[in-house]
Amino acid sequence: MTRHLDEGRSIARRTVLAAVPALAAGPALATPSLDVRVRGSRTYSESAMVMSVAADGSSALTLRFCRFPAEGLTWLWCHLLVDGQLYAFTSHDLPCSDERLADAPRAAYGAASLNAGLARVGRGHDLSDVRLHADLRFHRSRNAPHGPGSVRGRFRGRFYPVDALATQVLDGRDEVYGAFRAQVEIAGRRFVHEGPAKFHEQRQAAPRFETPFCYAWLAGPTAAATTLLIPPGATGGWRLDGVETPLADMTLDPPAAERRAAWRLRDGRILPGRLRALVRYEIPIYDRVWLGSFVRGDCDGRPVVGAMNDWPGLPDIYSAADGRSQKL
Repeated sequence: MTRHLDEGRSIARRTVLAAVPALAAGPALATPSLDVRVRGSRTYSESAMVMSVAADGSSALTLRFCRFPAEGLTWLWCHLLVDGQLYAFTSHDLPCSDERLADAPRAAYGAASLNAGLARVGRGHDLSDVRLHADLRFHRSRNAPHGPGSVRGRFRGRFYPVDALATQVLDGRDEVYGAFRAQVEIAGRRFVHEGPAKFHEQRQAAPRFETPFCYAWLAGPTAAATTLLIPPGATGGWRLDGVETPLADMTLDPPAAERRAAWRLRDGRILPGRLRALVRYEIPIYDRVWLGSFVRGDCDGRPVVGAMNDWPGLPDIYSAADGRSQKL
């Protein structure tokens, strides 16, 4: 039985990796984007994002800005999920001022040509308030192209910080757990989204979307985690019953509707888990696609919701993680 399971995982993994070049021809990449200007660039960039999923999985929301001040370019991602229907807006060709925001005590991310913004007070462990708003034309799609769609949507919400992740996922990156509440109107429907949430802010000079990775945020009544699986291993940590323990490594199925995971903590515990996608979607980046998902499942029997996002490619991070676990 074990041999057949391993063979099945291997086939699934090869399928995902082989599909990466083919996905470049998919609907999401129909319109060329200016993002190729920053491909491989080592100029400074910074990003800020809030992501939230309702505890019952009925709704989810994200808003992300990524700024390249030296290139005069801003990327904007915004996604709304309600009752299984995804609405997406992305653009990689918005203007950007030359100022740097991420290290300021207060910052307001936005793009002059669109009605969307993320404003924070404080940063890192001292983050005290984050306000978000957007009024955009969305695509009703899981593989939307860049640019406006035909569905009018808007929301206004507030992120309430609770505490920051002590174990860094990456240098220069702040991760803060909390809760989010927003008034949302999309496709003529109005509702209130409430749920666990996470804010992050990152500054870096290394190229973005160059190395394969799987990034995840998960949260539940007694658990929260931020993890990053990359070729050398895994970073981040789990907070269980209020106590945070760094991650030593992890194994994870390749992108699929349902994924098994095992998180090995530095104290020796191994936490098994299974995550089911509420929705899977794509964002075109350069000549490829980034794979996103809102998820619901469990970690060591504890219920969680959250987001799991993949940038697959070579080297195969899922196979490498399996190989490391078998040597223990």
